[in-house]
Amino acid sequence: MSHVFLFRKFFFSRPKTNHIIALLTLTDIFTWGTHLVLTAIVGIYLSQRIGEDAVQIVGIGTAVYMTTHGILQLPIGKLVDMYKTDTDEILILIIGSILMGSSYLFYPLITSAELYYALQFVFAVGAAMNLISWKKLFAQNLDKNAEGVEYGEYGLVMGLSTALFGLIAGSVANISMQYFNIVIVSFGVITMLSSIFGVLIFRIKKRKSNLLR
Repeated sequence: MSHVFLFRKFFFSRPKTNHIIALLTLTDIFTWGTHLVLTAIVGIYLSQRIGEDAVQIVGIGTAVYMTTHGILQLPIGKLVDMYKTDTDEILILIIGSILMGSSYLFYPLITSAELYYALQFVFAVGAAMNLISWKKLFAQNLDKNAEGVEYGEYGLVMGLSTALFGLIAGSVANISMQYFNIVIVSFGVITMLSSIFGVLIFRIKKRKSNLLR
């Protein structure tokens, strides 16, 4: 019985729900969870839309994304540190999610590498905005002495959700190119709608990220 008690205490005993962390986790699931799946299948998608040199195009597009994303990290980081409240972080998080999702809406229009590179640039701008603000909000709203548990819960939910997205996207996209387009656009819409969770953070008045300033 003692072993059962210890098992239950270890896995199921935790403080009351941290609603800020929950909302930030949901935001990340529907932005980066979908992105991880699309990253895995975008090469196949582009090979069908553009044809030749799809692997090279994906490589160049990745370079565009990583370069833009990397360069913007420090300026955005300085921006979110400028203001005394967390309003700027939340707004930047929301705008970033919308930019990330909007880029996917144009994927069915891709007929050349140039448009893909442009969409990668837009996505990178949104991703840089989203990532910096999300990390700062998440870190500042963790519960004391429960940081490991909350990071663990985030990792668990994120992993399972991404796996589910992968199963659904792979099964549907495999039907035909038209369904592949539907998957891409649907993930774009989902990513944009994830900004709603950012808006809901404003409804929680006693935010640690706001009280710490």
